[in-house]
Amino acid sequence: MCARPGTNRNEEDTTFHTIYRQLSHYCFFLSRNKWDGEELVQETMKKAFISYGNPNFWNVTLLKKIAYHAWIDKKRRKIAETDYLVEVELEPESNYEEIEALVMKLLSFMTVKQCMVFLMKDVFKYQINEIAESCGMSDTAVKAMLNRARKHIQNMEEEDTAAPAGEVPDEETVESFVPIAVQVIKANDPAQLIQLIPEIFMGDQPALRLCPQAHRPSSYALSMAA
Repeated sequence: MCARPGTNRNEEDTTFHTIYRQLSHYCFFLSRNKWDGEELVQETMKKAFISYGNPNFWNVTLLKKIAYHAWIDKKRRKIAETDYLVEVELEPESNYEEIEALVMKLLSFMTVKQCMVFLMKDVFKYQINEIAESCGMSDTAVKAMLNRARKHIQNMEEEDTAAPAGEVPDEETVESFVPIAVQVIKANDPAQLIQLIPEIFMGDQPALRLCPQAHRPSSYALSMAA
């Protein structure tokens, strides 16, 4: 028996509406604001049409990736407009959204583990052996992870012509890791970051306790990522 002429069209419409709802939820999650979220949805759809054409070839993962990088670009433009530069040192009173944009930018080029190692070593100046013992890794593994993170940061300077090396962070990562990373940078205190080590590196197994070090983050490390 032949399907009615409108059957395939109805199925396509249903799929599109489902994807659209999921995209909207993700955009509202990123923006935390109804108006910015709706604007991000429209910008994402526009970019998808321009780059990929027929919506029948779209999927949620693709649209989320487009939305994520569009949101990062918007954050970056906002920072540029306010002449925000991390040149000498990141002051404690720096705007939360500006630091958040910096952390999100890091995560668009590297994994959470790489970002953790970069922050502990290059920003808060822990020793390689301290990081290795606390994270249950060898010194060599920590050095390799740190080198990859540093290379990703160097590649960020060519981001307009090269694709990001890292994966788009999922909602759980954004919700748990990003706020803590922002707070430790803003407060110049890595205590909360250290508390995440068991969850991120060891599957919630107990880790060797690192002693929080009170000092200002490295201006050089942060200026490279800005």
